[in-house]
Amino acid sequence: MIISTIRFGRLGNRLLLLSHLIAYGCATGREVLDLGFWEYGQYFAATAPQSYWVMFPPHQRPWHGLPWPRLQRRINKELRRWLSHGSFIPRNWQIIPGWAPDVVLEDVVAPQAQVVLVRGWYVRSRNIGPYAPVVRQFFTPLPVYQRNIQQLITPLKDQYDVLVGVHIRLGDYREWRNGVYIYPLETWRALMAKMVDLLAFQRVGFLICSDEDLRPQAHHFQGLPVYYGTGHIIEDLYSLAACDYLLATPSTYSGWAAFYGQVPIYFLPVKDQVPQAIAHLTLSQLALPTEPYRTGSGGGNQGHADDVSTASQVTGTSPPTCGQTISDGVCAKKQPNGDKKD
Repeated sequence: MIISTIRFGRLGNRLLLLSHLIAYGCATGREVLDLGFWEYGQYFAATAPQSYWVMFPPHQRPWHGLPWPRLQRRINKELRRWLSHGSFIPRNWQIIPGWAPDVVLEDVVAPQAQVVLVRGWYVRSRNIGPYAPVVRQFFTPLPVYQRNIQQLITPLKDQYDVLVGVHIRLGDYREWRNGVYIYPLETWRALMAKMVDLLAFQRVGFLICSDEDLRPQAHHFQGLPVYYGTGHIIEDLYSLAACDYLLATPSTYSGWAAFYGQVPIYFLPVKDQVPQAIAHLTLSQLALPTEPYRTGSGGGNQGHADDVSTASQVTGTSPPTCGQTISDGVCAKKQPNGDKKD
C-alpha cells in the first residue's frame, strides 16, 4: 500500500500528486490511500462516498461506516499527524520524504516495503503517461457538475468552430514572487486577439475562468466573443478541459484541465517577456500535455509553490490499462501477454 499524508497547496496540487500515486499503484499492484485529499473528495464520483479516506481502487473499508463527518475528520487529522511526524514506524514500512524535486517512486521504493509512506509533494511516477486513462476515469466529476458543465459548454460549441479556454489566475499570485505572473487584462486581450488571427476563417469564442469575478471588467475584452465560467472550482476546471485550446497562467489547475481534456495549452511566461511572446506566438507552441502538469514552449514552469514539472517523460505506444477496471476494486499488474509498463 501507498499512504499519502501531505496537504500541499490547493486542488491542482492535490490532483497532481494523487494522479502520480495512482499511476504507480496501478503499475505495481499497490493500493493507494490519500489522507490529504479530503477537502476535494466530495466533488468526484469515485471519492465522494469516502472523501476522508480516498482509496484507489475505490472500495469499501471498515472505517467508511464511521458516523458523523466531524468524527471522521478528527480521526483523519490525528492519523495524518501521527503518520507525518511519528517516529515509530514499523520495520516493513518505507518513508518517502518527497521534498527534493523530483522523487521518482520507481527509483526509490524498496521491493520489500509493504507500506510506502509519502510525506512530501515532490513525488512522481514514470507511469503517469501510460496510465493516464485510468487517472482520468478516477477523477470523473459527480453528475451534478457534469450537467452544469454541459449546459455551459454545449451552446458555445454549437455556436463556435473553436472554443478557447482562458484561465486568468489572480488571488494569491498577486503576492507570490511580486506578481511576476499577474498580467494586465489588456495583455490577455492581446493574447486572445492573437489567437483569433491564428485561427483565421474560423468562428472563435472564448471562455474565461478565474479565481476572481471579471464580469465587471468585461470592457477590457470589448470586440471579442467572451463568456465566463460558473465560478465553481470543479465546473470551471472541467469546463476548461472541454475547450479546444487553453491559454493560461502557469498553474497546476490549468495544467490539470489540459491533461484531463487532452487540450493543447499555452502557459504565459513572466510578464516582462509577454509582449514578445505574443508577437511570435504560433499554434505549434500550444503543447498537448502527456502529464497533469507540463508546460509548453511558451510557458513558464518557474517552480511555483503551486506548480512543478515532472522529472520524467513517458514515451511509448498505446497506453495500457489497469489489470482490471476500477470498479473491480483491484488494479493489478498487467500480465506478460498484455501491454507492459515502461
